[in-house]
Amino acid sequence: MHPELFTVPVLGLTVKTYGFCLMVGFLSAVWLAMRRAERVKANPDTVLDLSFLALIFGVGGARAFYVIHYWQGRFATAQNKLLAIIDITEGGLEFLGGLLGATLAVLIYAYLTKRSIRLYLDIMAPSAMWGLAVGRLGCFFNGCCFGGMCVAASTGEPLQPWAVQFPFASPAHYRQWEEREVAVPAELIYTNKHVLQPFLIPGTQLAMSVERRERPNRMYEDAAEAYEKAYAEAPGSEETAELKKAMEAAEQSKRKHERKIAALRAAQTYSSRREPNRRTSVSELEQLASTHRSRPVHPTQLYSSINALLLSCVLVGLLYVRKRHGLVIVSLFLLYPIPRTLLEMIRVDNPHDVGDLTISQFVSLIMFIVGLGALVVLYKWLPERSPALTREEADLKQS
Repeated sequence: MHPELFTVPVLGLTVKTYGFCLMVGFLSAVWLAMRRAERVKANPDTVLDLSFLALIFGVGGARAFYVIHYWQGRFATAQNKLLAIIDITEGGLEFLGGLLGATLAVLIYAYLTKRSIRLYLDIMAPSAMWGLAVGRLGCFFNGCCFGGMCVAASTGEPLQPWAVQFPFASPAHYRQWEEREVAVPAELIYTNKHVLQPFLIPGTQLAMSVERRERPNRMYEDAAEAYEKAYAEAPGSEETAELKKAMEAAEQSKRKHERKIAALRAAQTYSSRREPNRRTSVSELEQLASTHRSRPVHPTQLYSSINALLLSCVLVGLLYVRKRHGLVIVSLFLLYPIPRTLLEMIRVDNPHDVGDLTISQFVSLIMFIVGLGALVVLYKWLPERSPALTREEADLKQS
C-alpha cells in the first residue's frame, strides 16, 4: 500500500498514487484507441473527442454511483455535503457507474454527430478494460476494493502465497479492527467526548514528515514575529495592518492543521514505552503501527486488474476479426459481468444491500441481460456494417 506517490518540492503538494494510475490508464487507453482507429480506417480525432467526453461522464457516473450507494453512511452526515461529494482524492469511484456513464455519453454524441455508434464503441471497448486494469493498480496502492481474509481456519496461516497484509489503518485493517478480528494498542486509537466512536489514527498522519507536520506552526511564528516587529516600529502603518492580516491567516491555517492532526497529537500524550518519564514520539508511534497489520487477505484489486487486462486483449483480437460492427461492445457487456460477479464474492468492502447481492453484482446482472438483448438486435435487425460508416469514410477521403 502506497497511497501517496511523491511530494512536489517547494509546493509541498502530494500526488496520489490512485489519481496517478487513473491518469496513466486514461491517457494510454486513449492512445491505444486512436491507434486502433487508424488500423480499422476510422477517424482518430473522433476517438479523441469521444474519449474526453467519456472521461467527464465516466468520472461523473462513477462518482454518482458511489455517492448514491453510500449516501447514508458517508455523505448524509457530512458538514459540507457538496465538498464531500466532489472530493475524490481518496478514491470513491465505482467502475460500473463510470462504464455505463461513458457508454451512454459516447452513444448519444455519436448519434447526434451522425458517427458510427457501433464502430466507435467497438474501438473504445478494449480501452475501457485497459483503463480498468491500470486503475485497479491504483486501488491496490490505495488499499481500497480489498478482499476477504485468505487464511487457514486451523492455523491462521495464509492460504495462498500471494495473500496480502495491508498496513496499519488501511481499509482492510480498519475493517478487521471494527469486526474485532485484530487488536490495536491504545496509543493508536483516538477517542474523546466529542467523538461519537473511537477510530484509528490515520496512517497518513503517522507517515507525515516533520517538515510538513510543523510547517503551519513555523509559518504562524514567522508571521507573528514579523507583525510584532512592525507594530513596535510603526503601529499605525499600512504595512503593519497587512502583516496583521497575514498573521491572522497563518493562525487560522495553524488551527485547521492542528484539528486535522488532533488524533496524532493525542497519541503523543501517552507515556513512552521506552522511557515512561517522557511522552511518546511520532517515530515511536510509527514504529508501533508498523507491527500491526491486517490479517492476510485476497488482493482482489490485482485479480481485477489481471482480469481486465486479459479481457482487453480478447476484445482487441475480436475487433480485428469480427465481421459485424457492435460485436465488441456487446461482448464486453456479456463477458465483464461474469468475473465481476465472482470477484464480488471474494471482496468484502461492498455490502450485500440488493437482496443477497452487492450493488455491483446486481448491475452486472442487468448488464448481462442488456448484452443478450443487444446481441439479438445486432444479428436480427441491424446490418453487418454501420450505415453511418460509409458517410464518414466519404468525408475522410474528401479531407
